Amino acid sequence: MATITSTVTDTFWSKWGTAINLRLVTKESKSSESQEATKSISKESIPEGFLTREEVAKHNNPRDCWIIINGKVYDVTTFGKTHPGGPVIFTQAGRDGTDAFKLFHPPKAWQSLKDVYIGDVHNDEPVPELLKDYRELRTALMRAQMFKTSIPYYVSKFITVFAILAAALAVINWNQSYLAVLGSSLIMGIYWQQCGWLAHDFVHNQVTDNRKFNSYFGGLFVGNVMTGFSLGWWKTKHNVHHAVTNECDEKYNPIDPDIDTVPLLAWSKEILDTVDDQFVRSVISVQHWLFVPLLFLARISWMYSSWAHASSFPMPRWLRVAEKTTLLIHYSSVIGAALYFLPVPQAICWVILSEFFSGLFLSIVFTVSHNGMEMYTNPKNFVTAQLASTRNIKNQFFYDWFSGGLNWQIEHHLFPTLPRHSLGKIAPHVKALCAKHNLDYQEISLAAAMRAAFDRLVEVAAIARASLQHS
Repeated sequence: MATITSTVTDTFWSKWGTAINLRLVTKESKSSESQEATKSISKESIPEGFLTREEVAKHNNPRDCWIIINGKVYDVTTFGKTHPGGPVIFTQAGRDGTDAFKLFHPPKAWQSLKDVYIGDVHNDEPVPELLKDYRELRTALMRAQMFKTSIPYYVSKFITVFAILAAALAVINWNQSYLAVLGSSLIMGIYWQQCGWLAHDFVHNQVTDNRKFNSYFGGLFVGNVMTGFSLGWWKTKHNVHHAVTNECDEKYNPIDPDIDTVPLLAWSKEILDTVDDQFVRSVISVQHWLFVPLLFLARISWMYSSWAHASSFPMPRWLRVAEKTTLLIHYSSVIGAALYFLPVPQAICWVILSEFFSGLFLSIVFTVSHNGMEMYTNPKNFVTAQLASTRNIKNQFFYDWFSGGLNWQIEHHLFPTLPRHSLGKIAPHVKALCAKHNLDYQEISLAAAMRAAFDRLVEVAAIARASLQHS
């Protein structure tokens, strides 16, 4: 391994919005051939305290959840209901969750595994060379202090976002015309977008090593008060996205909530095939025309989802009160500022347009990173899954700032706790890893990425129209 130096919308997303709908990782029974192979291993031949991977794979849903970590098997069925990271734990049901566990948990989390340990994997196969090299790279990055946060960097980010807020308010203080309202709301949309990236970094534990501080300050203040989203809702949703990026079940129902956009958008022919309703197919048949308007409306959807999460998702009472209170502080402050600076008609326009622009600016970044990439049903190892479903945007200074560093989306998905300012530094080493193992490291321009996503929508829309004509 090379030496490391210091140098769209989810309007109808609901599976993970409450604790009720956990239909996700249940996999269909293996083929008869696989079942016969499993039967050929007699129970008598397996020493006590050992389990086969085939046996673990049968326990693959939230009501019966076994997970493999470092060759050991853990029954997290009961623990998963109170898992601090939310129901993302169930995405690994029946699988090897070694890399997902190591990436998202602090060292002390290993202690909690002792209580749910049930055995070791029998005759476990060697770790693939790709995963060996990936884990060695992560260790090298940690030794090279790549995961160390630059506090001055994040202080500068806070100064920047508050300067953007001041600029937005200064415009409508200076002039109350509708043109000024338009300009100010555009700046306000950028402010909320940039706050969103800060909240994203906090919740990924990139900013400090104190996870409680990241969750409460980054979540309740930066997320709820500054940005206007429930970071509890977003974290629950986003963790699943990272664990199973662009993955679907056997019937092509999306597991990743970021691609679960039916009945408005279908991101592949296979996802379209899950839709029987003719009206929904008619909507999808014009999805390429609906796409951009939906981006403007995305923040409205997230606002609704945030309040629904704060109202219904299982959490301590004090946290529910804190979630709702901080969201109310955000929106009362926004409405108060609008009415303080502007007459009522302009104030209404300012609030609505600010919401629209923020939704657009956030959604663009999400769309170009994953949409138009592979969507798959057979689980892949962690590294292959991230590379198959993720692309980088060729680095340009403005887009690096505009996207909160998520132009380095591959690096972020492989190392989600790596601070934003280190993503570009490790890119050469990630490219070398991909080259060694003949993996595609996709890096294209922003225009090409947007075109790829739009072309996918056009392709699926055409299939939907054709099916309507023949029905």
